[in-house]
Amino acid sequence: MDSRRYLGQAGMEAAVLPSRAAYLIAGGSKAGFRTAVTQASSRWGGMTEPVVEAHASGLSQLHEQTVRIAKVEALVNIDADPLAAEEIAEGLGLPVVPYAGSWTYRGMVTCSPTEVREFTDPAYAPIAASPTGPLWQLAAAGCVRPGLREHARISEREDEFGRCQLRDDTRIQDTVAQFGEYASTTPGHTSLVLWVVEGEGFADSLDFWNTRALRPVDTIDMPMLLLPGADAVKHWLNFPKEVAHLLGSRPGQFAPDVALVSRSASPEQLLEVASVLGLEPTEDEPQAGARLPAPPARTAPFTFRTDVDPTAWVTLERHYGVPTSFDVQVFADGPSTLRFAQPVRFNGRGRGRAGALVRFWGEPLLGLPARPSIAQLVHPDAQWRDGKLQLAFQPMPHQLAIQMTFPLLPQATERLLDDVATGHQLSSAGRLGTALAERADSSALLDPGVYEAAIALTTPRSKELLKRLQERRANGDPDADLAELAATWGGRSERRYLHADKLSNVRAEDRAAALERLCALGWAERGLESICPSCTSRSFVPLRQTSSSPQCPGCGAVSTYQSGGAPTAVHYRLDSFTDRASDNGLLPHLLVIAELCRRKPRSHFLPGTDVTFEDGTQEEADIFGVWDGKVLSGEVKTSASEFNEAQLRRDVALSRRLGADVHLLASITPVDDAVRNAARELCDAAGLELEVLDQADLRPAAHKPAPATAADGLGRLRTATADLAALIEKGKPVSHGQVARILKTASGGAAPVPGHIAALSWALTEHGDHAADLLLRALGVLDAAIHKHGVASPEA
Repeated sequence: MDSRRYLGQAGMEAAVLPSRAAYLIAGGSKAGFRTAVTQASSRWGGMTEPVVEAHASGLSQLHEQTVRIAKVEALVNIDADPLAAEEIAEGLGLPVVPYAGSWTYRGMVTCSPTEVREFTDPAYAPIAASPTGPLWQLAAAGCVRPGLREHARISEREDEFGRCQLRDDTRIQDTVAQFGEYASTTPGHTSLVLWVVEGEGFADSLDFWNTRALRPVDTIDMPMLLLPGADAVKHWLNFPKEVAHLLGSRPGQFAPDVALVSRSASPEQLLEVASVLGLEPTEDEPQAGARLPAPPARTAPFTFRTDVDPTAWVTLERHYGVPTSFDVQVFADGPSTLRFAQPVRFNGRGRGRAGALVRFWGEPLLGLPARPSIAQLVHPDAQWRDGKLQLAFQPMPHQLAIQMTFPLLPQATERLLDDVATGHQLSSAGRLGTALAERADSSALLDPGVYEAAIALTTPRSKELLKRLQERRANGDPDADLAELAATWGGRSERRYLHADKLSNVRAEDRAAALERLCALGWAERGLESICPSCTSRSFVPLRQTSSSPQCPGCGAVSTYQSGGAPTAVHYRLDSFTDRASDNGLLPHLLVIAELCRRKPRSHFLPGTDVTFEDGTQEEADIFGVWDGKVLSGEVKTSASEFNEAQLRRDVALSRRLGADVHLLASITPVDDAVRNAARELCDAAGLELEVLDQADLRPAAHKPAPATAADGLGRLRTATADLAALIEKGKPVSHGQVARILKTASGGAAPVPGHIAALSWALTEHGDHAADLLLRALGVLDAAIHKHGVASPEA
């Protein structure tokens, strides 16, 4: 019998992409650059793989930024110093792989571009550069390994490298077949970036390669060319016309037409290239963008500037992969099967077996912290990459089926504690808090007056006991007597009960509702107060135990219910378990947890945990758990005055030791700026975010909304009527959801009941032909009524 619990159907998405690398070369190494380009040209996605110079001091700021934005899986060391490469890899949090072993490294799952090319015509092979050719030609077109049969031809004609770049008909362009971004932030369509090389051009070739590697692949139009100087280009027959044809085919959504860039050419040499291509200078401000509908195509004369830096156009957030969507039946306490046709077609024409990475995201993974141990709960070979769960497949099947186990947040919380501690369990307070929260929805504590009412009803056993113990100690009583007092005190104090009028810390208008809410939760009970005429003691009699002649629990005499000449008053008392939990200080913990979960519902917390670390030390965390994908730990105090310097240092150190992302400082009373600033400094030093909750967050002052006037009601009804008329005029059936929104608008935000939705839906179905006319007439009546009440129409 299947023991799994079915949780329902959920939507998920997946993206298929190659494993990508960044190549480390020694500073100024032309041979290293050639090798890196050759390697990248043989890999699916190779055009998007950066080449960066590794110095003894590390990477330059630009090259480090390039690697981070490229979101590669590993570094491949071509000819950099191994020690420098290891330090750079450690700083980036990436593995480093020797060039000789890069294809066999398990994290470098990819294939030849031939495997993903959708159409191959041997008569029209893209061009490639010779591995020993000019650097700019390698950077512009890529190359092929000598002796390998690849779908590319090595060209000896210099002008062909310019023309094929215009048509995206190069070997390196082939590496991004069926490669794309499923989401990216882009600047919109940009100027054509024309990079000019004078001389050998190592710096230009390297910078051009890396700028193009970060260029969005399929979300914007950003042409890039790498060309030699004017002395060469001026001899290329009809090439200026081909450039003009490309420029004239682009809508006018940017300025200038061309951004001339170079690390080696002088300003005069750039102007000469512009003259050869028939470009004219402009002082118009550079801009990029996208407009709908697209403006007309640009016309000659085409403009250029030499002071535009294209880096800002490419150093933006992006997420790589070809996406697909599918549904999954989700189970708890066991595996769920993910099955879908993956979106990339591998044709089997390449060498070896095609492999790829698949990244998964969707509802079953929401809220889980991106920690290695959590990934392994889902699948033993999974890891988190780019905020998604990633698996490698080799070979990559067309129809993919894989089993994953989606942990619930309580399971994830337990695993997070296992990661950092040798032992952990709920503290005594945590057990009480967990049991209390399981009995009812503790988010009710956020309601006006509920928390205050529960505190007012709490019997102060602990404080009274402490007072008695201090008195006995001051009198010199032996420890045995103190122990006996402590053991027996729990049953000697009668639970406190109060009438609603006695809740001085709750607004008068909230008192009855707050007490009744506690009763609805099962945390409190209603009763009557009886007064014994013999011993004058007062006692609480639960309503279910009331009788016509109450008996004094002390002397046994017949007593009476308190009335004072008025109707008998109902009193309230916490049940014994809630009373005990509150007396132990658990309600502030549950209140804070309720507020955290209100802000981010995909959360789970333990209200008190004893933790034992590897060195044998033991600590207690007031709150620990998952806060919508982040690990949160912290301390809760009834009064902010308890957060002194020693307490703050202890709390922040514990959060860091527990592996938290966020440190919580919570208090029922206001937290002043001095405490906040001290906590923030400690958290900054520990690499933690700080979240502060105090009275303003947990017990905000209630503001009663102003009652709606007749004019308000007419205005809402008029808006709803106009919205409904607009929907009907579209000629399509009005859905139940649209009907619900119309009714909600008419009522000023109150959720409609199902009967109202059904009634209006039926009326629209039965009278659909006449509904539009009726509504238009109703709008006229409403406009007249609104005018009468002195309120302008919403459309006025």
